[in-house]
Amino acid sequence: MAIEITTVEKIIHKFQSRGFSAKYDEIYLTRLLQFSTEALLENLNEIYKKHQLDDKLFAVLLVVQWHHPEGVKPSQISELTNFSRVQITRFVDALVANDLVARKQVPNDRRSHWLILTDKGSNFFQKQMPPIEKKIVAAWQVITAEERQQLRTILHKLLKHIAQ
Repeated sequence: MAIEITTVEKIIHKFQSRGFSAKYDEIYLTRLLQFSTEALLENLNEIYKKHQLDDKLFAVLLVVQWHHPEGVKPSQISELTNFSRVQITRFVDALVANDLVARKQVPNDRRSHWLILTDKGSNFFQKQMPPIEKKIVAAWQVITAEERQQLRTILHKLLKHIAQ
C-alpha cells in the first residue's frame, strides 16, 4: 500500500477544515473500500506474478476455465468481466503467449473464435487454486461469518444504488 489510511484520514480532515467537504464519512468509506480492495489484490498478485499473471488476467482465465471445455468468445468474457473488448484482446494475447489459453476457430465463421484452456491452463488451475483459495480464506479470517454476510448485504446495496 503506497499511502497509509491514517494519512488519508488526515488529508480528508484538512479538506474539511478548509471548507471543501463536509462529507467525511462517505469519502473515508470510499477510500477505505479502495484501499482494502487494493490490499487484497496485491496479496493475490503475489501468487499470480509467479505465473506471469495479475488479477485482471486471472479474472479472464477464470472465465475461460468456467466455460471449459466448450470454450468462450471474447465478447462473452467482456460482458462477464466488465473489461472492454480492447482490454480483453490484450489480456487474451498475453494468456495465449503464456500458453494458458488457445484460440479455436468457430466452424463456418473465419472472423470468430472460441477461447479454450490449454493443458498448461488446466494444470494451472489444478495446482494453483488450492494456494489461491488458502490465501483468500486467510485474508478474510479476521472477519466473522456474520460480519461477512453483513458486508455482502451492504456492498450489494451500494452497488445496486450506484448502478441505477
